Amino acid sequence: MLKKILIISLSAIGVILLFLGILVWHTINFRPITLSLYYEKIFWENVLDDPETLTSLRILDSWGITSHNYKWSDSSPEKEMERADKAKRDLETLKTYDPSGLSGEDKIYYKALEWDLELAADNEKYIYNSYPVNQLFGVQNHIPSFLATSHMIEDYEDVESYISRLKGISEKLDQVIRGLEIRQSNGVIPPDFILRRVLDELRNFRVKNPEENILYVSLRKKLEKNDEILSEQKTSSLAEVKKILESSVYPAYSKLQNFLEHQLKSADSKAGVWKLPNGEKFYEHTLKFHTTTNLSSEDVHSIGLSEVARIQTEMRSILENSGIKVSNLQATMKQLREKPEFQFPNTPEGKEKVLEVYKEILKESIERSKPIFPSWPRAKVQVERIPEFKEAGAPGAYYEEPSLDGKRPGVFYANLRDLKEIPKFGMNTLTYHETIPGHHLQIAWSQELTSAPRKLRTTHFTAFVEGWALYAERLAKDYNFYADPYVDLGRLQAELFRAVRLVVDTGIHYKRWSREDAIRYMTDNTGMAPKEVSAEIERYIVYPGQACSYKIGMISFLKMREDWKSVKGEAFDIKEYHGFVLGKGSLPLEILEKASKEELGLIPKN
Repeated sequence: MLKKILIISLSAIGVILLFLGILVWHTINFRPITLSLYYEKIFWENVLDDPETLTSLRILDSWGITSHNYKWSDSSPEKEMERADKAKRDLETLKTYDPSGLSGEDKIYYKALEWDLELAADNEKYIYNSYPVNQLFGVQNHIPSFLATSHMIEDYEDVESYISRLKGISEKLDQVIRGLEIRQSNGVIPPDFILRRVLDELRNFRVKNPEENILYVSLRKKLEKNDEILSEQKTSSLAEVKKILESSVYPAYSKLQNFLEHQLKSADSKAGVWKLPNGEKFYEHTLKFHTTTNLSSEDVHSIGLSEVARIQTEMRSILENSGIKVSNLQATMKQLREKPEFQFPNTPEGKEKVLEVYKEILKESIERSKPIFPSWPRAKVQVERIPEFKEAGAPGAYYEEPSLDGKRPGVFYANLRDLKEIPKFGMNTLTYHETIPGHHLQIAWSQELTSAPRKLRTTHFTAFVEGWALYAERLAKDYNFYADPYVDLGRLQAELFRAVRLVVDTGIHYKRWSREDAIRYMTDNTGMAPKEVSAEIERYIVYPGQACSYKIGMISFLKMREDWKSVKGEAFDIKEYHGFVLGKGSLPLEILEKASKEELGLIPKN
């Protein structure tokens, strides 16, 4: 009897496994039976075609699948076009599912994916209106940064895959150069001042002694911390890395340098994307992509001007209440930031101290944030310095998300190129923005959601992500994270900086301002250090529209919070509001705003 039951049970298991196998096969090769399976399909199709994303997410490594760590993602022009074409096909398939029966979060997720795919499909018209080699996030600085930060070394296989990727750099840069040639044939050439920035970076990368190159040094440091890899393996691996740098990587970077030096001869100094093919439409497209709203360029420019005036008025008020006479706000702020009590010594010791202070602020912000959020992400966050080789063209700070397996924490990277750019009264605000309650809290929370489709858990709509981080700066003020008026002044200066961005980004790409016009406006209205202003303006030039997402997103989160306060009255709970806006992952603002109004009964649900 027992034997008969066992045979029946095994047969049932066999039938179930066969059914699951057929379901997986059908999902991979045909239109998935359900919408949720379709979400999974497009997520896996996208990440499996992108080895670098797989390495960053570490979504397969825990299963023992590591072949992706040996390869680079395809950067060829053919792959760029293929991705746009795939978005069109994915959108067509999505629309074959009937959304009328969806409700609540399921309907929101459908609308968010539809919005994302529509923009991605439309990108085909502007596929080559970009500068893949630039001082901000160009492939030439992405390669060493990725290997130094995302490619983890846990065992000797990781070393072998690291070396394999080193060998593949030459092919990847060849792919990029082919894309640059197509762009050049279409009249798409970066401004001459951007090319000069990149050329300086390329020269600095190829240090005379390869053992001082970041690709050698980062591996050496990781090996020094690893007790699992044999000493002779470490020695032989580093020797091979040095050989590959000299024989393959350096020549590949020289080839790119030669191409850009030749391109520089035909470059001009026009800063805006209006000069590119169909440039005005392209800017409208990229502005919509980054703000996730239907605001026009003129709308964004006007909002920026209005916000600049408001914030400057608040800053004057704080200064005057502190007994500081203000005749020229920018001159006063410049004098204030240069005071010895607000500066760190620009020395190696001073830079170490800056990192220590950031870590102290982070620790305190975690303690203060927990009571105002309904849940907390598991992923940790830490503070590190931006690699020195890329400091000059990098922003003042940025955040890198954690891996999905929890082995690599989120990282707040601080730019220490010049400590005169880091007044002490601005450090709190920057920490809140990049870590807690800003980027790390929101992104780690989104990654760990189990209700949202995996595709949306790893999609970051710019206005949501950056808008939340700027909202986090204001949240720290609203919930008494600090009482020092100078720190509040630092917060306002950071918000002013984002408001000015609305003006200069639209000024450059819509109103056809020159680089010098934009630098002058930002300098006159922020009092920021010259090096920082130049780096920021050049950032907006190569990344049109992105800088507008911060303030537009912040305004949206604040407006929704006011709606919740107004409707809920005394029953308003900040934890409930935060749970609502963060609990679905990153969304386009126009979709989130509509969902918020429906939740509050301000508009009927449909």
